[in-house]
Amino acid sequence: MNNFYSMADTTLTLKELAKLIWKNLLLIVIVTALFGGLAYGTANYLLPARYTASMDFVAKGKITQGGFTKWQARSQNEQAANGFQNIAISPGVIDHTTNEIDNVSPAALRENITVCSTPRSNTYTLTVTSSSPEKAKKKLKVVAKNFKKEFKLEYKQGRKAMPTKKMRRMYLKPILPTVLVKSIKFKDKTREDKTRVVKSYPNVKFASAIGTATGFLLATWGSIYWRLRRSYR
Repeated sequence: MNNFYSMADTTLTLKELAKLIWKNLLLIVIVTALFGGLAYGTANYLLPARYTASMDFVAKGKITQGGFTKWQARSQNEQAANGFQNIAISPGVIDHTTNEIDNVSPAALRENITVCSTPRSNTYTLTVTSSSPEKAKKKLKVVAKNFKKEFKLEYKQGRKAMPTKKMRRMYLKPILPTVLVKSIKFKDKTREDKTRVVKSYPNVKFASAIGTATGFLLATWGSIYWRLRRSYR
């Protein structure tokens, strides 16, 4: 007796696949809902939440010079953001902030501070992440205050080291473009509170979508698998 089957004997057509899904629709819906609910519950209740508070500030001065291409201007803008990042996590900012806020680890605070740039703009965003909205907001306000003080201090030191404009452009611009910034100002919002706080981790919607998609694929694949397995018997 020949126990080998041809490809045509074990391949499902689209019509057969549609009928198979329709036949097992209730099972597929239940498994999909189960995985989606499990992912939602895990992300929303079991995983430790992280909240990010952010505040925009404007750099007043000349970061990029005229005649640059878009790519060069973007590179200078990102380089300036790196300079601001170095200031934000400098010992002056970290030490003063940890002294003002109790039970804050300098290493953890340094890892949770970020400065990012806005393309083709002199606007930057300072963010601080913490375990609760209140803590993130409080840390951000203290970090922003110390950040401004540290920037002014480094700006003065940079001008003293390179007193002429020509020397600053020649020596300091390739290393730290922020020395060409005269001052920074945090943007005022229409509301009194100019900080924004969002839940940055975990992303409950994304986790639920992944869980739902996983459940649907597993249920569908399981139905097809048992159908093909029966065809070999």
